[in-house]
Amino acid sequence: MIKGIGIPLAILFFLPLSPANASPSSGLNITVRPSKIGQGEVSLLTIREKSEAKPQVIWMGKKIALVNDKKNGIWSGFIGADLTTRPGRYKLEISLGDTENHFFRTVSVISKDHGIRHLTLPREMVELDPPTLKRARDESRRVMEIFLRSDDYPLWGGRWIRPVAGGLVGPFGCRSIINGMERSPHSGVDLKAAEGTPVMASNTGTVALVANHFFSGLSVILDHGGGIHSMYFHLSKAFVRSGELVEKGAVLGLSGSTGRATGPHLHFGIRLNGTRVNPIDLIELSRRLEG
Repeated sequence: MIKGIGIPLAILFFLPLSPANASPSSGLNITVRPSKIGQGEVSLLTIREKSEAKPQVIWMGKKIALVNDKKNGIWSGFIGADLTTRPGRYKLEISLGDTENHFFRTVSVISKDHGIRHLTLPREMVELDPPTLKRARDESRRVMEIFLRSDDYPLWGGRWIRPVAGGLVGPFGCRSIINGMERSPHSGVDLKAAEGTPVMASNTGTVALVANHFFSGLSVILDHGGGIHSMYFHLSKAFVRSGELVEKGAVLGLSGSTGRATGPHLHFGIRLNGTRVNPIDLIELSRRLEG
């Protein structure tokens, strides 16, 4: 239906190691669901531990933020693979507090074919003149810088929610052929939303960006802390300001067709430690979380 901006972020931390699971005496019970991650997909990591020490988790060279369900003694977080992550086995490292006790799991990333879509757009929206091309590149760099920064502590909690109720009209990850030429894969999902539909925050976070960009139109990006960002593109109106803390379910703005769009809808995306992952996967997996 449309082309949202795509920001390729290759994951280069490839470690094909054999599994070394935590022993029962460690007090750790580690679960990864699903146990294999497709390119662009997400898994929910849960850790049950007997001690009060907070587990520390490293995945593909980056720290994974965990939220604590104190009632059940469970720590939870998300790990994901980018669309361009090389298939193979990757090391998941878990340590308890400041101790030297390290435990390892290997999680497989498998190849995933997200399909292909063909789009026809006005020539001026595809073949950009030099000033417009410079603008688009500057805007892309600004967004990439946002994804490199995040609050150290998770602001989000419990289940994630869909920002609008409308069904899927543009799938995640599919290769985009625009006017016969291949472009970046679709790095979010397009959700059906008539002009003026209220768009809700998928979880609690801080507003990292409110701007009108060439490709994504009127855009809002939230930083949920712990390396998770959510994106809401092609809005007709925005009701929030940069730096503002918004609660899950708060109305961020109204859907529209600004930017490079062929009609009203919402482009919704998630970045997980900079990786492009399917936001619907994350929402579905979060149903396992309380709150």
